[in-house]
Amino acid sequence: MAPRLEKLLRRLFIGSGVTGVYPSYDAARAAVPASRKFGYDNPETGNLYPYLLEFTKISDFAALFYLSWLVKPGYRIFDFGGNTGVLFYNYQRRWAMPPGVQWIVCDLPAVIEAGRVFARAQPSDGLIFTSNFRDAAGADLLFTSGTLQYVPETVAELVANLGDAKPGHVLVNRTAMWDHETFFTLQSLGPAVCPYRVQNRKEFVAGMEAEGYRVKDSWECPESKINVRWHIHHRIRAYAGFLLERG
Repeated sequence: MAPRLEKLLRRLFIGSGVTGVYPSYDAARAAVPASRKFGYDNPETGNLYPYLLEFTKISDFAALFYLSWLVKPGYRIFDFGGNTGVLFYNYQRRWAMPPGVQWIVCDLPAVIEAGRVFARAQPSDGLIFTSNFRDAAGADLLFTSGTLQYVPETVAELVANLGDAKPGHVLVNRTAMWDHETFFTLQSLGPAVCPYRVQNRKEFVAGMEAEGYRVKDSWECPESKINVRWHIHHRIRAYAGFLLERG
């Protein structure tokens, strides 16, 4: 078989674990088979990413650069979608976190419970867990990596609910974006299925600007990409990262 034909067939029949194109989160949610579990809030998906404790991805170095530049002693970092605290542990292998820093991981209850259990057996000074995004109020930095695509709300909608207590900086990493119309698909997590947003880049920036933020830098995350099965034009070659500053 010719290499180009084989590549095309792989995109059509295999994709990258995502299927379907839907106009909204609710439409994608309605398409989840009744036989499958939904989302991350269950014990089976509570800790799907133990490899991130040791493995630092390419785009993590951009996040580490800005964390080392921004974070001062006593800072409050709100890690939205931080799973069991995997990046808290991972980053400290490469970065001397200043004293007195609070690293607040926000995730779903089943994931948070797994994180608390794990933290009892690890050096975890400064690590805090919550399931309430409103605990981001007054944080110095909102950090999110590989999470926004799973959330019904956009990050602009989330920070809008914080009013005058919005974080001073927002650091977004490994987020599914492209230059075409926003759509949702379904990603298989193994034991469960999740709606998955691919957001229009300009829409993301405009939403954050409306909340008082401006883009300070952006980068590509080449290790993250998807091909939607049966939809060869819905292909994201690299995810995106942003540093945004309020004011």
